[in-house]
Amino acid sequence: MKRPLWLELLAMVLIPIVGMALGVGAMLLLNLGQADYGALVVNLSFLAAAIGLWRVFRFSPEELALQVFQGQIGRHLFLSLGICLLYLIFYIFAIRIAGLKPFSASTAWGLLTYFVVVVAEELYFRGILYGFLQKRFSAKTALVVTSLLFGLFHAQQGLRGMVSRTFSGWLWGSVRYSSGMIFLLIFPVHFAYNAVWLLFEGNWNNPPLWAVYALPAVEFLIGLAIVLLGNPSPTSNQRAV
Repeated sequence: MKRPLWLELLAMVLIPIVGMALGVGAMLLLNLGQADYGALVVNLSFLAAAIGLWRVFRFSPEELALQVFQGQIGRHLFLSLGICLLYLIFYIFAIRIAGLKPFSASTAWGLLTYFVVVVAEELYFRGILYGFLQKRFSAKTALVVTSLLFGLFHAQQGLRGMVSRTFSGWLWGSVRYSSGMIFLLIFPVHFAYNAVWLLFEGNWNNPPLWAVYALPAVEFLIGLAIVLLGNPSPTSNQRAV
């Protein structure tokens, strides 16, 4: 029997929230709040919830943007590496990253946590949720809604963090919109974006004010250009590998 749309939307939003809540509960129950791997427990729970959604809704690889389209590989590579270059410029000239930080067990746990984070967030936001909204509404609706929800998902970072993550989600989502794939959004785009601050010394706490506003503006404009100049993600009649 076909499920009502409102029930599917509710499941799309609530299941990941419940997954994270269970992860937080497990972390508190096991007294892992101060442990280096405490956040890993929470994000593994979020990843499990995302995989649960995948199984319940029986998404195809194409709907999750996990199917390789031969005609879009070059575009996906070009856009993803271009985004990496944008962040590298930001890190060099605004954050002024210098040498590597001393490596420690905490750093190793942090990198492992980021590995899980980027897989979970890309699978959920640019994969499952985007694919669900695209199928039932449109690619543009999927791009806008997932960008906004990606920002809200980072509410713990404060208003500035939410706004910043919204525009990052918009830019990364535009790659899915244009190429129909998310492989390079996971690695290197999202993982490198998160991991650089963990690995490198730099002016992380007090970046120039202009940079704080310039990066989201550039992300928005580049994403807008990708959407306006490109086409929605490939359809099933394109040959996949």
